[in-house]
Amino acid sequence: MSEVPRPDDTPPGLYDEAGNARFFADPAMDRFVAVVMNMAQEMWVQEERLLALEEARGAAPVDREAKLKAFLDRVFAPIRGA
Repeated sequence: MSEVPRPDDTPPGLYDEAGNARFFADPAMDRFVAVVMNMAQEMWVQEERLLALEEARGAAPVDREAKLKAFLDRVFAPIRGA
């Protein structure tokens, strides 16, 4: 297996033996967070598609940046402690 490129200042223990980044002591938690992030990405894609369809049908344009910020704030609220 080829070596995964890493920054020179990578903290020790950040990557496991397979080269995957580790952020939590329990590897299952890292996988769970990845699943949640993938689901959030898919949800945002659906939101973008819905906005595009609504605009195509004549709805007033929406500030997508503001909607994205609100979405990200909701997704990351538990991590931020809000």
